[in-house]
Amino acid sequence: MKNTLEKRIILFSFIILFLTILASAGMDIVGFRRDYVNALFLRSQSLGTSMKGSIEKVLNLGLDIRDITGISEKCRELVVGNPDIAYCVITDLDGNILFLSNPAFGNFQFNVVVRSFTTNPRLQINLVGQNPAYYDTVTLVKAPDGRSTAQIHIGFKETIISEKVRGMILRSVFILLIFLLVAFSLVVVFVKKSIIQPVSALLQGVKKISEGVVGVRIQEVPVYEFNELAKNINIMSEYLNNRDEEIRNNYQELERTHNELHSSYLKLEHLSQELERSEELYKSLMEDASDAIVVVGDDEIVKMVNKMAEEFFGYNARELVGLPLTKMLLLLNIENIPKIHKIFKDASKGMHIAEEMQLVKKGGTLVVARLHANSIKSGTENLVQAIFRDVTKEREILINLEKSAADLVRLNKMKDSFLGLASHELKTPLTVIMGYAELISTDMADRVDNTVLEMVGNISSAASRLDNIIKDMVDVSMIDEKRLQLKMDDVQINRLVEASVKELSFFFSMRKQELVLHLDESIPTIRGDVLRLMQLLSNVLGNAIKFTPDGGQITVATSAKYLLRSKQPVSDRQQMQPVVNIGKEHHLYVEISISDTGIGIDREDQLRIFDKFYEAGNIEEHSSGKVAFKAKGAGLGLSIAKGIVDMHGGEIWVESSGYNPNSDSGSTFHILLPLNPLIGDSTIDYMNLLH
Repeated sequence: MKNTLEKRIILFSFIILFLTILASAGMDIVGFRRDYVNALFLRSQSLGTSMKGSIEKVLNLGLDIRDITGISEKCRELVVGNPDIAYCVITDLDGNILFLSNPAFGNFQFNVVVRSFTTNPRLQINLVGQNPAYYDTVTLVKAPDGRSTAQIHIGFKETIISEKVRGMILRSVFILLIFLLVAFSLVVVFVKKSIIQPVSALLQGVKKISEGVVGVRIQEVPVYEFNELAKNINIMSEYLNNRDEEIRNNYQELERTHNELHSSYLKLEHLSQELERSEELYKSLMEDASDAIVVVGDDEIVKMVNKMAEEFFGYNARELVGLPLTKMLLLLNIENIPKIHKIFKDASKGMHIAEEMQLVKKGGTLVVARLHANSIKSGTENLVQAIFRDVTKEREILINLEKSAADLVRLNKMKDSFLGLASHELKTPLTVIMGYAELISTDMADRVDNTVLEMVGNISSAASRLDNIIKDMVDVSMIDEKRLQLKMDDVQINRLVEASVKELSFFFSMRKQELVLHLDESIPTIRGDVLRLMQLLSNVLGNAIKFTPDGGQITVATSAKYLLRSKQPVSDRQQMQPVVNIGKEHHLYVEISISDTGIGIDREDQLRIFDKFYEAGNIEEHSSGKVAFKAKGAGLGLSIAKGIVDMHGGEIWVESSGYNPNSDSGSTFHILLPLNPLIGDSTIDYMNLLH
């Protein structure tokens, strides 16, 4: 997918709109919850105060509260009349229940408070109970003498608030989606009309110019800045057109000059050896040379310039011949004149000097020239011959190449950052999807239609496959950022292979593929991370399953090998990829080979198959499952496998005779894991090295 300006602008606008509306909705929901809780508190307080007044009137008549009848019925009426109220209970000061609206609360411990919300001695609000919890409003009942004689407990479930808030959230989400859709549509229309269309027009014009159609003109666009850019591009196109015409004329002139030089060369071939040594022949060769040549004498006076020097510097021979060297350098505005002056001094002593320099031609044109200076003999006088060659275009090309390389490095870093960010941002919503799918499939299975239940199962399966891809993206990101940590332990490779094969046995049976194991029981135990090595084997075996037809054969073999490897330096880039350094001695390796009778791999692909996302091709061939034949995945499995092998100080490569979907050419993956990995010249504990 191309990372176009339109997609980036639309994605950025979507994120800003979504976050803004989400923040507003979140504050509304928080405010609603707070207001609703306060309303329930006030209602409970009001009901408690009313009940308190009724009871205290009877107490003023001299009766004991335990002798008052009808209080339980009044509590039940209070609860029935207020659906949000869960209970009405009257206890003594020790928490013993005197009257209650519902016998279910007969054993409820009102004196065990989870959390208190007020310190008012006459009115208290507490959170009591667990699963479910209740907000309990406590109102003290006073006897005629002013003593507290009882407590009125009126409470409501904590879950009532959650249910109300959930309804508010659903309404807010619906409104958020509506407003987000409308606002995002307006942004998309604005971006397409005011940005993308002008940019596309400019891009088409620039593309035609880059293809050599230098006479193209870009039509006026409605946006001022883009219109100014279009005008400047048109000016540049006209200038390039004129320059192209000038270059063609110069080329014709150069062609004529070349023909003349060729004719001169043919004539010079017939001259004798004496004529070749003569000064006249030297002058002729100098005059007809394709490079600018300047001859300077012992007294640092310019003795001679050829025709190409006149054209190159923009000054004729009469203006340059006879000038002191320093004055000529000043005339040409050459940078660092003392350095150039020293070059001529060294050349006069017999040294051959080559140096790049900048100079200004007559008329103000800045050019980059490569200077070659050497000493020549003319009788008894030592002359310095300086050859100037125009390398301006070569320098521009080199600078552009360096800039392009820097841009490629920056884009690669941006890609890695996006990989880590995308995997992180996808994991949270995917967890929610999987959680709800599992909830529907288990706890709500009896309340859901079988067709819907099957759909939910498909959703759960697809989410699980996507979760595996995201985990691979996280692993690739951690490997690239050198954050993947290994937990080293003693590993028996044969047992690890058997466990990996057993884990994938379902896929072997689905594809009716034959699995052959050749495990060498004499191989030693190595140091490694069991989980990561299992992941390594699973990725390579899964790759073999996908690219081997039904009924094919997959062979896994283990063996021990003594290998001789040359020393390799450890760079900063390789600190998380230990280099196995065994000098000139043989060291023991454990090799795992996985062979299949699949469709094979092209030779040109065998070096790139371990690159990230290399398998990304036609979308029709993609599949995240391990069963599909010839289906390409996300292109991360083998990249992760290589990263794990590198971190263990080993190597992985593939051998195949080539790709042929109609025959069983097959492929063999080789995995080498060292028994005793070394770094530099000293043996280092592998556990400490990786941590």
